Amino acid sequence: MRPAPPPAVAAVPTSPPPVAPKPAPGEVANSPLGIWLTEEKEGKVRIEQCGNNLCGYAVDKKSNQNGEQVLINMKPGKDSKWSGRILDPNSGSTYDSTIALKGTDTLRVQGCAFGGMFCGGQTWTRVN
Repeated sequence: MRPAPPPAVAAVPTSPPPVAPKPAPGEVANSPLGIWLTEEKEGKVRIEQCGNNLCGYAVDKKSNQNGEQVLINMKPGKDSKWSGRILDPNSGSTYDSTIALKGTDTLRVQGCAFGGMFCGGQTWTRVN
């Protein structure tokens, strides 16, 4: 006598494994990381992660590589705002600074001297 064949197992349809959702375009742009064009269109600044903070570097026009650091140790705060120091490349001076997203492609950059007595700012536009 031959042993009985094993009982047939019904195939259970399996669903494909879940795929992580792709971030919406607005979610990706919810960060100041990337390249920004200054208000006067005089130059571009690449904002990158540096540890837990952000740093910004002038983009060299010829090589598209990082040049001089202009945003220094920008620490995260509330409401898409970061604070640290900013370098004025024309004078070589640094100032207290804040950057704040004002939309997905707009960044408000402000620098203040003398404990906030004198402040100035620009609105930068996202390049990528």
